Amino acid sequence: MKSQAGFPHGNSVKVVSRCVLNVVGDDWPFADTYAKEVDAHWQDATAANPAYFNGIVHLVSDAQAVGTELHASLVRTNFKSFLYWRSLGFPEAGVIDGFGSALIRASDGKIILVRQRPGNVNSGFAYLPSGFIDDRDVLPDGTIDIGASVEREIEEEIGEAGKSLQREEGIVVVRYGTYLCFAVPFYWPMASEEFAAQVEQHNAISDHPELEAVIPVGQLEDLEGLAMLPYARLLLETLLVAR
Repeated sequence: MKSQAGFPHGNSVKVVSRCVLNVVGDDWPFADTYAKEVDAHWQDATAANPAYFNGIVHLVSDAQAVGTELHASLVRTNFKSFLYWRSLGFPEAGVIDGFGSALIRASDGKIILVRQRPGNVNSGFAYLPSGFIDDRDVLPDGTIDIGASVEREIEEEIGEAGKSLQREEGIVVVRYGTYLCFAVPFYWPMASEEFAAQVEQHNAISDHPELEAVIPVGQLEDLEGLAMLPYARLLLETLLVAR
């Protein structure tokens, strides 16, 4: 990640009009440099969790605010290389972990958090419905429609409930350490309890449900005692304090 002054290079939350994301030509050098270590770690990781899949993911190699927009470059790598980097505690490797998330606000004013089932990469944590940026999200011109990426992830995680979501304007960008979250806002025209009920129905008919729980939050006190990924806590604290 290049050293540049200002957002998004310090821990912060900012609303931008859009994110302009482009995949650059080179793959991630870290993956080649540590190929043997990556393979050894992958053998151990898949022995512990056979559900892991070594798909293509994209990581942010550079990002900067340009007026009301965020512009970012991304590099292509595989999941096993990302997982090895993550196991080391995200050491400096020329990238940060950029991904799309769904910032869902229900009609009762509550924001929807979820928790993944054991065996998933973020299991045990309350966070916004999120997913890697993969090859399906890259358009022929090398750009990424982060809104479409998030909508795909929502469909995979919550099924039919996603069809009632209404996309809102702007994108909330959260930087915390190695995390760079592109949070796409949505409105759910029903109460949060109905959202949870529909996700439960989806889990009942899904062969491989991802979510263990839906966790609506409406005030700062709701975050107490929750195990949360740090970028998600920063975002929720910022939004709930602003109310």
